[in-house]
Amino acid sequence: MRDKGSGWKRLTRGAPLSVWLAAALFVLYKLLPILKLIAVALLVAVVLRILLQWLENLVRVRWVAVLVLIALMGGFGIFLAFVVVPNLLQEAQALLSALPGYINSLIELSKEIRFIPDLSESLGQLRSFISRIVGVLPSLLQQSVEAILKAVAVLILALYIAYDPNFLIKGILRVTPRRQHARTKRLLGSINVRLRGWLVGTGVAMLFVGVGATLGLGIIGIPLFLSLGIIAGLLEIVPYFGSIVGTFLPALVAITISPYKLIIVLILFLILNQIDGNIIQPLAMGQQAHLHPALVVIAFLILGTSLGFIGVLLAVPALAVLLALGEEFTSKPPEEETTINLK
Repeated sequence: MRDKGSGWKRLTRGAPLSVWLAAALFVLYKLLPILKLIAVALLVAVVLRILLQWLENLVRVRWVAVLVLIALMGGFGIFLAFVVVPNLLQEAQALLSALPGYINSLIELSKEIRFIPDLSESLGQLRSFISRIVGVLPSLLQQSVEAILKAVAVLILALYIAYDPNFLIKGILRVTPRRQHARTKRLLGSINVRLRGWLVGTGVAMLFVGVGATLGLGIIGIPLFLSLGIIAGLLEIVPYFGSIVGTFLPALVAITISPYKLIIVLILFLILNQIDGNIIQPLAMGQQAHLHPALVVIAFLILGTSLGFIGVLLAVPALAVLLALGEEFTSKPPEEETTINLK
């Protein structure tokens, strides 16, 4: 009996910890949509912090720099809402409507050219998928109000964090043991450097590929070159995979016009991607944000599968944070520091 009683006590002694752990996991699961928005807000805050510091150096007065940044954000939002988005939606709808016809032409071409394998089944599946996308566009537009409200909330939170990141740092230090404060500050500084490097490099790459693809496709004479160029630029946020998808759509349109245009389009994107991968991103990101391709692919598979589009967006930043953690806790700690480099 005594053995049974002692065994029961050992079992119940661990029960509260199990209950607390299960409750914490349940709360995290319920808060996952909010946590994803907070993570995006932190990324946007890093971008706004860079812009705010640049404006502070320009105007020399902090509150004026904040007002200028808010005015720029408002003007950019109005420009997007009334100029860019309507035209882009119109072109995107035209592109989605025209793609089934391009795929039909490609199917006929694959049947005529004998050395090309029969792509009818695969292209037919792609055509039906695009048709479904066209069908759900109205429902997606109806959900745009909710997306806009979330975007505004993310921007407001990001602006507060960018204006005064010290309150966030102080909050982290309050829940950290005092003996770990120096290490925590080093870690936050390292994460800041990595995220800045990735954001600057990715932003420059998106701008370079987007502008280059738009101008190049327009000169070549590819229909809907503006939409295709913008899509190619936006997809640069997804390393490796984005450049493949960004090349596929213009190539699909080009092959229905002539094989020569297809070759020129492929050469254009080959040149853009080579310049981007070997010159633009290394110079913009630096060694601090360098990530191994295999780790990037694994991060995309894990977070993309579990969190969807937000996971794809956060895959590289999350990997950069994990690598900073790994380096901090596996390397020999340097002398204690009292400040965090947020510049």
